[in-house]
Amino acid sequence: MIRQPNWSRSLRIRLVLTFAVTLVLSIILFAAFDFVTREWRKENYISYETSKQNINQTLRIVEQKLSELGGTDAINPLLDRYSSSGLHILLSDLQGNVVYHSKSATEQRIDLYEIAYQQKEAEERPEPGKQLTVMAPVQYNGQRLFLIVSGKLVAEQGYYYQSPRLYTGIVFLVLFLLLFYLFTYNKMRQIQEMNAGLERIAHGNLSVRLQVRSRDELGTLTGNINYMAGQLEEKIAKERLAEQTKSELITNISHDLRTPLTSIIGYLSVLNEHKETNDSLKPYIHSALNKSNQLKQLIDDLFEYTRLTSNQVSLDKRRIDLTAMIDQIIMEFIPLAQQHQVHVQSTVPEQKITVPIDAGKMVRAIDNLLTNALKFSLKPGTIDIALHTDSRWATLSIANTGSPITKEQEERLFERFYKADESRGGQSMPRGSGLGLSIAQSIVQLHGGDIALRRTDRHYEFCIRIPLNPEDRSGGGR
Repeated sequence: MIRQPNWSRSLRIRLVLTFAVTLVLSIILFAAFDFVTREWRKENYISYETSKQNINQTLRIVEQKLSELGGTDAINPLLDRYSSSGLHILLSDLQGNVVYHSKSATEQRIDLYEIAYQQKEAEERPEPGKQLTVMAPVQYNGQRLFLIVSGKLVAEQGYYYQSPRLYTGIVFLVLFLLLFYLFTYNKMRQIQEMNAGLERIAHGNLSVRLQVRSRDELGTLTGNINYMAGQLEEKIAKERLAEQTKSELITNISHDLRTPLTSIIGYLSVLNEHKETNDSLKPYIHSALNKSNQLKQLIDDLFEYTRLTSNQVSLDKRRIDLTAMIDQIIMEFIPLAQQHQVHVQSTVPEQKITVPIDAGKMVRAIDNLLTNALKFSLKPGTIDIALHTDSRWATLSIANTGSPITKEQEERLFERFYKADESRGGQSMPRGSGLGLSIAQSIVQLHGGDIALRRTDRHYEFCIRIPLNPEDRSGGGR
């Protein structure tokens, strides 16, 4: 296993630094982009703000100074001083009679309404050289007067750069995302490579090793994945070797037991049938013969299952009429079923259905299912056998009614050596080896088909699906 990287190689620190560098570069590039494109966003304008501010500011200053004057002698110098920049300043009474004025102003009487109208028009539609007049009510020497300041508007030409907020935000965001994508491209490619490698490992290719491209957390994770895959590969190789050794041991033991067991069965058969055998010993000989036959059946099942699951068997496939084969199996099965008070109902079509199968192996699989249904059917009861086809499959179903089982028992029915509660089958049937359904499943799978159980409370239906044309089969499975 690979240790965690120190803080200087931490992916978290690198991401934070990447974000900070991206932000700084985005600001710099945005400023450069803004400088390059400023001529395209340049807008010219004409403004009168300076002359307007000069006139309004003079009005406020003179208004303030008037409140500080003590006599009438100082008013004219005040007005003259602030009119030196080309402004006209005067004071009029409420009727428009000019009481005081600067040297630049020569009016003796003014129209206050006209001044107010001109002020509004100059504000709304300013033009170069146009007079702007502003006024304010003041108190001077106990009189209520109007202070009036007027001057010409002076045009000022300038320009500014348009930068709408949406435009600014989009440009900055695009620059930031682009830089962040470029800076994190290698890391994202590393993650994608890890994901692709993990998918291959998940599909069973444990020989895959990922390339360690960094010393940060991703590099640590990559190393740990390689370590895990190596450990799993080694463990599975050991398990396969152990399974192969076990299969070979079972095959050898089964083969070695067959010869002496066959001799024992032969001797017991002779003693059981010999007329001179003591009648008091025959029950014991008969019981020993039955147990020997059961042991032989168990050894044969174990030997067959080992061969089927270790790829030591080759199928002798031929085009077989499945309808005729099943009819023959049913005819041979009916007498055994009647002995155990079970009625057999068959729904097999009359037309010929040919499938490429190993007839001997498939008969074994179907016989195991029928034996299982007979063993666990309620007595008296019924076993329903049906066969039908579609465009790709031939489906055989064997259904019966039996005692209920748990969900866990249902999921384990096809496990080798697993036997459900023997009391469900009563005492009239011999004990099984727990390999019947496993053998049936292995045989069907070797033919490219599948086998499954459909259960509804007490109703059990085992279904075998066999491909009609294995070479054209595009997929299978339920």
